[in-house]
Amino acid sequence: MRLNKIIRKLKLKFYETNKNISNIIGSYNLVGSLIVLLTIILNFGFNEILVKQQNIIIFIVSVFYLSTYLIRVAVKVNFWDFIKDNKVLSFIILLISFDLLNFFLLEYFFKQNSTTRILIIVITQFYYFFDSLSSILKDNSNLNKKPISPPLLLILSFSSLIIFGTLLLMMPEISSNGNSIGFKNALFTSVSAITVTGLTILETAIDFSFKGQVIILLLIQLGGINIIAFATFFALFSRKGLGIEQQKMISENFNTQNLLSGKSLLIKVFTFSIIIEIIGILIIFSNYNFNYNMLFESIFHSISAFNNAGFILSTDFFDSLNLKWCFTILIFLGAVGFPTLSDLISNMSTKRNWKTLHLTTKISFLSSIILIFFGALMLFLLEGNNINAYENTFEKITNFVFHSTSGRTAGFSSIDFGTLGFPILIIFIFLMFIGASPGSFGGGIKTNTFILIIYSFIATIRGKKKIEIYNRTVSSSLLYKSFSILLFAILTIIIGWFFLLLTNPEIDPIFLLFEQTSAFSTVGLSTENTTKNLSDFGQYIIIITMFIGRIGTLLMAFSLIQKRKSSNYNYPKAHLMIG
Repeated sequence: MRLNKIIRKLKLKFYETNKNISNIIGSYNLVGSLIVLLTIILNFGFNEILVKQQNIIIFIVSVFYLSTYLIRVAVKVNFWDFIKDNKVLSFIILLISFDLLNFFLLEYFFKQNSTTRILIIVITQFYYFFDSLSSILKDNSNLNKKPISPPLLLILSFSSLIIFGTLLLMMPEISSNGNSIGFKNALFTSVSAITVTGLTILETAIDFSFKGQVIILLLIQLGGINIIAFATFFALFSRKGLGIEQQKMISENFNTQNLLSGKSLLIKVFTFSIIIEIIGILIIFSNYNFNYNMLFESIFHSISAFNNAGFILSTDFFDSLNLKWCFTILIFLGAVGFPTLSDLISNMSTKRNWKTLHLTTKISFLSSIILIFFGALMLFLLEGNNINAYENTFEKITNFVFHSTSGRTAGFSSIDFGTLGFPILIIFIFLMFIGASPGSFGGGIKTNTFILIIYSFIATIRGKKKIEIYNRTVSSSLLYKSFSILLFAILTIIIGWFFLLLTNPEIDPIFLLFEQTSAFSTVGLSTENTTKNLSDFGQYIIIITMFIGRIGTLLMAFSLIQKRKSSNYNYPKAHLMIG
C-alpha cells in the first residue's frame, strides 16, 4: 500500500513535466528511427556493414525504444489509458521486448539477422518516423506561423522524396553490375518514378538489380498516391485527426468541393488503390499460371499500370491479349480519377440513374471514353496497315484500344512510335497534352479542363455570355483557372522544346516535341530511344518538365504567387480590339 502511494506521488510529480518529456522523447525517437533506417539502407545498398556491427546498433536503438516507452508510461497517472490510446505502439514495443529477449537467449550478436527481426525494426522505425511527421503536419500553430502555402508544401514534399530516391538509387547494390549508376541517371530515374512518368535512360529490367527494382516500385507507389496523402494517411489514425490545413492540401490536390470531403476521400483513395492493385496482381499472376518466379513481376506491373507509371520488367505481356486488356483496364481506372470512381461506385451501389452523378464524373468518364475511341480510330485510319498487319480483327482492336488508352496517360507501348507517320505523332501529342482526369495518377491539362475550354469556345461562337454544361452554369473562376492551366502548359512545353532544339539539333524536332509533351504530361512515351540520345542538358530539361507536370500547372503557378488582399473598388470597364 505504501509502495502504491510512493508510485502515485512520483507520477504526480512527473505529470507537470509530462508534455516536455514527451516532446523530448519524440525527438529522440525520430533520431533513433533515422539511425536505424540509415543502417538498414547502408546494408541494403552497400552490403559492407558486418552483421555483428549492425546487430549492436539495432540492439542499442531497441533498448532505447523500450526505455523511452517505459518512461512515457511511468509519467502517466493512468498508464492503462496510455496503453489503450497507443495500441499500435504498445504492440510494437511488445515485439521489441521479445526480440531483446532473443538477443540474450540466442546470442544474436554473432548470428545472421532473421527476417522477423529486420521486419520488426523496419516497422518500428517507420512508425516513429511517420508519427513524428504527422505530428508536425498537425501542428496548426507552426503551419500558420510559417508563410508557406499548401501547394508549395506539396512541392517541397515531392522534392524531398525525389532527393531521397536519388540517394537510394546511387548506391552500388542497386545496379546490376555492382557499380553506382551516377547522380544524373539516379536523379532521372527517381523523378520519372515518383512523377509516374516512365521515361528511362537505363533499362529497368537489365541495368537494375532486384533491390533497385524494389526501390523503383516503392517510388512509383509513393509518387502515385502523392506524398502528402501518404503522410496524412498515418495521421488519420491518430487521436487528433486532420487539421484544417492538411484537409485543405488534400482537397486542393484531389479537386474536392469542401474540406470535410478530403478526409473521407483520402481513405477511399487508399482503399481503392489496394483493392484494384491486388486484383491486378492476381489477374497477371494467374496468366503466368501462378508461377512463383513471376510473382514480383506481377506485383511490379500491376502497380506500374494502375499508377500510370509505364515502367516494365519485360515485354512478355505484349504477346497476351488477356494481359493487354488487364493493363488497359488498370490504366483506365488509374487515369479516370478517384472522385469519379467513388461517385460511380456509390451510384451503382444505390442503383441511381446517370442524372444523379456529379458533373465532374460525367465529364471525366465520357471524355475519357471518347478520347480512347478517338485515339484508337486514328490509329486504325492512319496506321492500320502498318501496325501488326498480320493480326486478326479482334487482335487489332485490342492493340489499338490498348495503345490509345496507354498512350494518353501511362506510356506502355509494344510499337516504336518513331516508325509511325507524322500525322499520328501529332494526334498522340494532342492526346498526351490533354492527359488524364482530375484527381488521378495521370498528368496533362486534364480532360475536364479541355472540355471546359471547348464549351467556352462554343459559347463564344454562339454569342452566349454563360457556359452551361448538363444544365449547370460554370463559374467564371473555373474558366479563368482552365485558361491559366492551358497557358501554363503551352508555355512549359514550348520553352522546354526550344531548349531541346538548341541542345539536340541532331534529333528530329517532332521527336523532341513528342518527348517534351510526354514528359510534361507524365506519360512516358518516346520515339526511337530519344530519351537516351538526349544530351545531358536535354535530359535535365526533361527532369524539370516531369517535375512540373506531376505537381500540376495550377499548383505550380499558385505556389509562386503570394496571396493579395482583394480591393473594394472596380476600375472602369476596358474595351479592346481582339481578333
